[in-house]
Amino acid sequence: MRVLIVDDEPAARRRLALMLEELDVEVAGEAANGVRALEQIAALRPDVVLLDIQMRELSGIDVARHLPEPRPLVVFQTAHDSYALQAFEQEAVDYVLKPVSLERLRRALERAAARLREATRPRFDAELVARLEAALGTSRPAWERILVRDATGQRLIALREVVRCTANEGEVVATTTAGRFRCDYTLDELESRLSPGFVRASRGDLVNVAFVQGLTSAGDGSAKLSLANGQTVLVSRRRATAVRRRLEGLE
Repeated sequence: MRVLIVDDEPAARRRLALMLEELDVEVAGEAANGVRALEQIAALRPDVVLLDIQMRELSGIDVARHLPEPRPLVVFQTAHDSYALQAFEQEAVDYVLKPVSLERLRRALERAAARLREATRPRFDAELVARLEAALGTSRPAWERILVRDATGQRLIALREVVRCTANEGEVVATTTAGRFRCDYTLDELESRLSPGFVRASRGDLVNVAFVQGLTSAGDGSAKLSLANGQTVLVSRRRATAVRRRLEGLE
């Protein structure tokens, strides 16, 4: 079993490495943040990731949502109490409480080994992520950067560079000043995390208000947004009033 350690605290990473050595488990590598973790997972292909939940900017749950194939098994590290973590057990998601004890880590790795043999592991889709965050009472602060996919894997892009996010046939694409990038979040998730700088124009469009140059009525209750990059975005009739008020509030 090869284990990747992901924690933004150097002392915590050293402590886990020493415990894994004592348990005769190979340390595949370490990562100090979520983006580096995704890079290391893709490059090193560990069997198990010891993944800290509470990390800056990109949480452990966000990392789990973006795991590359072949997906490793995840064991979360968290300081939350055992009552909240009953939801993790119900979802067949394993965890260790911080500060991690040697015996608890041993048990978690034994369970991980059994799941690896059975080839069973949860897929961190939007519904599972929402249930876990609700159980933990995890707040969802507004982001300053958004995680997107590019040719080499994933990277964070500043929101000031994102013109709009569009959903089409189950795929969400972020259009930026540098190009278009696929995003693994749903548009509803992005709307809740990118506020207040973005406005929902329709079921399929979320727009950065900083790029809006004008709003014109279409005559049937709907409207159109003119963007700084030359694109136009249809505003649905249901959302037109709210969009207009939102833009007027910026004046």
